[in-house]
Amino acid sequence: MSLSKQPKIIVLGIDGLEYNLVEKWRLDNLMQKKFCKLNLSDFKVIVTPPIWGSMITGIVDKEIIELWTKYIKLIGNDEKLDEKTSTKILGKIIPEKIGAWFQNHLIQFFVGGNPFEMTANYVKNKNQKTVFDLFKKSWTNGIPGFGKNVSGEEQRKLTVQAIMGNKKPYIEFILEKYYEDKLLLLNELKKQDNDLIFWYTPMLDNFGHMGMGNPLKLMMKHYLEINNLVGEIIKMCPSSIIYVISDHGMERIDQKKSSWGAHSDHAFFSSNTGEKIEKPPQLYDLISKHAND
Repeated sequence: MSLSKQPKIIVLGIDGLEYNLVEKWRLDNLMQKKFCKLNLSDFKVIVTPPIWGSMITGIVDKEIIELWTKYIKLIGNDEKLDEKTSTKILGKIIPEKIGAWFQNHLIQFFVGGNPFEMTANYVKNKNQKTVFDLFKKSWTNGIPGFGKNVSGEEQRKLTVQAIMGNKKPYIEFILEKYYEDKLLLLNELKKQDNDLIFWYTPMLDNFGHMGMGNPLKLMMKHYLEINNLVGEIIKMCPSSIIYVISDHGMERIDQKKSSWGAHSDHAFFSSNTGEKIEKPPQLYDLISKHAND
């Protein structure tokens, strides 16, 4: 059943949604009328806050990118730094489990704090213009760089536990947060009171980091859930412009040694209008064009 008053634009932000898996499994709701792979070459390091921030501002913030570059170089993480930048200082000499402790304690001292907390609201802190300024009424449940911290203290502790082998608390936490966000979205749509809705979920990123070694399990438990949710939104709001976008995809770190995943060097976009973009910051221009229709 469709709503009588529908938002002009709905953006469904799916952190970690992998283009290749959507294409392989032919997830029709996610693909919509047109879908495409996004180029992330504007980003020296592929991490969440600056990419989402670029979508709502149209700006690739070089200061934020440099902060994250410094952090990734120190922890030796594999988040697609280019060859010249990726020194992997600690990643080569410290075992994974010990490295998790260093990442959450010592490294933050050298960076000046936790980078997720430092950049969780950088768009507002810098007073940058966003897509939300283009509409009379808009809503978001929080976007990285715009009020959403995707790695709070509780989640960091549970992540370390999962690395150590105790994954159940991590899984329960991630699912609880996802269903909370899903309910917020559905309730906000039923209010029929917004011109722009920009919803965000980190669920596929969270589970992708832990389980890229078993993509079939990811599909059955999590990708189908997201695909079904998009289908539900399409039925509720057939007159709305609907965009589905990710900041990056996920790929297995090592095909033989590890089931864990890292950020892939591309992202995902689809539309029910047939429109395509090439890079994440172009979402701002797309939304801006329709705001002025």
